[in-house]
Amino acid sequence: MSQNTKPKRLLYLDSLKYIFCLIIFWTHFTGVFWTMCEVKPDLRPELQMLFLPPLSILVDSNLALYGFCIISGYLASFKKISSLKELLLQLVGRYIRFVVPFFFINTITFLMYYTLGFPTLISSELLHNSWVSTFYNHPYGINELIMASLTMDGTLNGPLWMMKYIFGGTCLIYVYNYIRHLCTSGNSSKETSPVLFFVNAFALILMAISFVFSPEPNFFHLVLVLMGTVMMYLDKLIKRKFRSEENVSPVCDLIFLVVALIPVILDAGGLVNYISPYVHRNYPDLLPYFTWNMYWVIGFSFFLIMGIMNCRFLQKILELGVMKRLAPTNFSVYLIHFPLICCLSLKLYILMVNRISYTKEFIIIAVITFIGLFIAAPVYELTIGKLQNRVIGFFVRALNRL
Repeated sequence: MSQNTKPKRLLYLDSLKYIFCLIIFWTHFTGVFWTMCEVKPDLRPELQMLFLPPLSILVDSNLALYGFCIISGYLASFKKISSLKELLLQLVGRYIRFVVPFFFINTITFLMYYTLGFPTLISSELLHNSWVSTFYNHPYGINELIMASLTMDGTLNGPLWMMKYIFGGTCLIYVYNYIRHLCTSGNSSKETSPVLFFVNAFALILMAISFVFSPEPNFFHLVLVLMGTVMMYLDKLIKRKFRSEENVSPVCDLIFLVVALIPVILDAGGLVNYISPYVHRNYPDLLPYFTWNMYWVIGFSFFLIMGIMNCRFLQKILELGVMKRLAPTNFSVYLIHFPLICCLSLKLYILMVNRISYTKEFIIIAVITFIGLFIAAPVYELTIGKLQNRVIGFFVRALNRL
């Protein structure tokens, strides 16, 4: 899944995905040890500030997850598909690229369950956190390992539940790319533009309907992936009308810096602490539209990414040397972080519970888990990651020979 040879202009997106994965990791870690606890542990007030604005943005996994979906769709939008055979090969190849990493991490988690163990049930009781008990709470069989991998289910690794929506969304984008090719090849632009306009309009209407009348609660994540194509078109329009790679004005950079920073400011407490109270005092009828919800967070993610895509200053920050080294492990971070928390972090908690203050426990566990993640992710990428990429390459090459 990770790609180490992307064009330079996309390196900042790898770095952004890495940051998103760290936010998801931190959200899950703090969910286990604080935010999801029905009875809050005795954590010092100074540390509780980690969960209050402005630092609350660091535990907003929705911001990161939505952004991850949008970026995945954006990158898939550049895939050129010119024949039905190529489309079918790309769809099957895409499935292989998702299922193989699932199988490897699920196998590792399966082996961890029967060797190291995941003390989620006892930790759930000690932490008064029923959410923790929903994971690794019964023995798993080989059939569950296979089915969880083939269906991209989160049975053996909870956070992976959303990957099937990314898979489905990117496959639909491939289908759209093929239809777009049919509409724009072999005819003059005047003849094809009405057809392409109709196709685009139909696709947008279908997206809107699917978002509003979602067939199941999490289906909107697939629509967010499709929004990546909308972002691709919008980004092309911006670059064509207002800026180019050769000549970018400082004013343009400043504008898109603001576009990127406003969502961060709003999500870090600006909406809840300032805008909502102001609207409540002066325009109470409009308050429902200025209350923090997933629609706002979707907008935050979209405009944050759009701003970064068109601001050289932010791109240079995301392309610094340290980010270049860390960014390729973004998918490994996502794959391994939850089993790491449910094994290493919870075992450390049980080892120290009631022996020292909870604040000291929290700090020690957080530091050790972060160190473990920063060590395990590159190791996973260089070992299992390379192995799974070879397996993927073998299957894809065999597929292309058909």
